[in-house]
Amino acid sequence: MLQILLVDDERSVVETLAETIPWESCGISVVHEALSGDVALEIMENHDIDIVITDIRMPEMSGIALITAIHERWPHVQTILLSGYADFEYAKQAIAKESFDYLLKPVSDEDLIETMQRLVDRIKKKWETAASYQRALNAFQDNLPLLQSTMLHELLTGKTYSSAVLADKLELLELPYSIDEDLGMLVIRMEEHLSEMAHSDLSLMEYAICNIISEVTHNHFHIWHTRDVHDYLVVLVSVKHSGAKNFNKDEKPQTLLEHYAAQIQTNVQLYLKGAISISVSRWGKFPYEIGEIYEGAVRSMRKRMGQTQGLFVTASDETDVHPLPAIRSLYKPPTLISLLEAGRFDDVEQKIEVIFEELLHSGEHHDIVETTIEVYHALAGAFAYIIHKNGKQISTLLPAETYRYFQAPSYGTAQQLKDWSIRTLHYISEDAEQELKDNHSTIVRSVKSFVDLHLASDVSLPAIADHVHLHPVYLSKVYKAETGEALTAYVYRLRMEKAAYYLRTSGAKVFEIADLVGYNNTAYFIRVFKKFYDLTPQDYRENLPV
Repeated sequence: MLQILLVDDERSVVETLAETIPWESCGISVVHEALSGDVALEIMENHDIDIVITDIRMPEMSGIALITAIHERWPHVQTILLSGYADFEYAKQAIAKESFDYLLKPVSDEDLIETMQRLVDRIKKKWETAASYQRALNAFQDNLPLLQSTMLHELLTGKTYSSAVLADKLELLELPYSIDEDLGMLVIRMEEHLSEMAHSDLSLMEYAICNIISEVTHNHFHIWHTRDVHDYLVVLVSVKHSGAKNFNKDEKPQTLLEHYAAQIQTNVQLYLKGAISISVSRWGKFPYEIGEIYEGAVRSMRKRMGQTQGLFVTASDETDVHPLPAIRSLYKPPTLISLLEAGRFDDVEQKIEVIFEELLHSGEHHDIVETTIEVYHALAGAFAYIIHKNGKQISTLLPAETYRYFQAPSYGTAQQLKDWSIRTLHYISEDAEQELKDNHSTIVRSVKSFVDLHLASDVSLPAIADHVHLHPVYLSKVYKAETGEALTAYVYRLRMEKAAYYLRTSGAKVFEIADLVGYNNTAYFIRVFKKFYDLTPQDYRENLPV
């Protein structure tokens, strides 16, 4: 959505335009107002203005001077000139200054709306041109390594794709991997001075290590790398089709990868003057076993953490370990905490359903007592975190029978724990919804109070937004959602209703009433009053019942 700036030294002109034109339907989200060229330039400095409509004849700085300054500093901004003088010289200057249009005052709503629609269409076409295929392709290529790394990180942390989507993403990211392909993995821990580097230097070291890996393995393997949450370098490995014929008759990819890993470790020490530990995983299928392979390699690394640096661990070094089944969905992104922080309560409930479905499924083969404890603590921790972050206490937000689970877990079955989780989530969700409603109601009351007190002066959207310390776009959305009426429409309606009240209850002259409701131009006031009531102010007064 676009932002527009209306400039005229007559307040009634800019406020009338702001109130009576259906800007949202024209593609305009925020309307700014200025009563002079200097104020207009100040607004331009602080807001992303797309269109300026300005009067020509203004004291101190004319409209021509204003658009000249705008085009010099903000060449992308489109301008429209208004003038009460049918002077061809002004029209020629407007054309020379590359103004989009030149309209004579008083401009009709229809003419201005038609001009705005043409201008907004032009701006949209420029955006489409700017977002051309070639520019997008260049940006994509520049960010390809990061996109590749991010996708591998997502797969390691449990993100899944349908076969078709996965194949499309692999092709798009130029990754030579395919579903059901055999893969291996290297998990590398930087040590000595390498691990103590600043983040930027660590990224350079990661790049250097990956270059060494690529150089050592390029005859036989594709590599795909990322850095995990432990700052380990994780390298996914698959056999090149062109390299398979280079294997010795009895040589297996697993054996060759272990050989290369040892060579990589030596080269890093030789060329980068630093030690690394390497865990070489067992092989498995892409992408289904990638998480299991990764966890096994990290577990091998972790079990030897206390030993001398420069470790070299392979899958053949490990005795068979059968860990308790992990509830992967519990830690799969987006996590419970991130969903709760974003207020995505429906997604949290869906995630809880998936967690317990996986928990109960694991119970077909294992005793789930231990994993149920893990699930309880993860859920209780996430709930406690979000309640406290919102400035509340668990004991005051939750009823006693729900709160006691935090004091002493009292579930007997996984189903009871699930029911408690859903109940707790609903209490948190209802509290957040009520708090939002209360906050929005307070904003609306503050807005209405401000408008009522300042109706005769500046009640433009930017002025109201400044009063309640909110961005104009956000304020407009909040007010419309809470009341069902646009804020500018409310200001316009209130002005007309108050004007009608003064006409009914006082003997004030029309120009005096116009001034009382914020119009210093009586002709404009009569025009907008007639548009609202289908009667002029004088006709309205004369038609009152005796």
